[in-house]
Amino acid sequence: MARASSLLAALALAACGGADLNALPPTLTPGAVDTDDEIIGFSPGEQLAFEVRVAGVLAGEAQFVAGQPGEVGGRRSIAVSSVIRTAGAFALIKEVKDDVTSIIDLEQMRPVRTTSDVVFGPKRYHAETSFTDHGASIQYTPHGETTRSLVYDFGDAVVHDAHSSMALVRTWTAEPGERIGLWVIGGRRIWRTEVWAVGTEVIGTFMGNQSALRLDGSSVRVHPDLKPDTRKPPRTWSVWLSDDADRVPLRFSAHTELGDIVIELVAYERP
Repeated sequence: MARASSLLAALALAACGGADLNALPPTLTPGAVDTDDEIIGFSPGEQLAFEVRVAGVLAGEAQFVAGQPGEVGGRRSIAVSSVIRTAGAFALIKEVKDDVTSIIDLEQMRPVRTTSDVVFGPKRYHAETSFTDHGASIQYTPHGETTRSLVYDFGDAVVHDAHSSMALVRTWTAEPGERIGLWVIGGRRIWRTEVWAVGTEVIGTFMGNQSALRLDGSSVRVHPDLKPDTRKPPRTWSVWLSDDADRVPLRFSAHTELGDIVIELVAYERP
């Protein structure tokens, strides 16, 4: 389950969590935002619920919820929240929970700030990340310890968090074989992720058989100097998005030494 959480943070495709489905993210200052004729990566007010299975056994659950567009510092923005937690027998072995809220700049589809609260067995930490055009500053506080500061410089590259990278991929239109690369900060980790379009497939979902756009990818954890962490093997994965204007994440799968991790959508609501 810990690896599932890390993969979700790196890829940000299958919702990486959410708050209670009946709760919305922080309210933003209302703005004159018309989203009827544009794809912004999130449908305002949409709510998604997922089940996480490892080797076919229920291991966790995840939820995602998007607020209503508004303004932050004069920029069109949206607040989104997610949570992933252990469930079933896995929850009896170890509690794992990753709770994230982001403010996303809708003009540039980049994160403005992200707040994370993570539980991994007896370990807990709180992190607040502020993003610039090409970097990020993290205030990281382990439970009962002093706050530590981390500053990352990505040079000319753009850095994303889990939610903004999910939005970017949902709005990405590509022909089979086309690729994109992303730098993603999940918690206090940095990931280099490459995504490529595979094509259209029909898959079974909670709504029955459905046409889906398949994307494959590979994620590598990197050091603060952006060099790959050679102690950690790349993680390969696949994600299926609904083949319609909503491009809802339907399924995510990854191969690990623990077995296949599969995250499937089990509920979807939008106003």
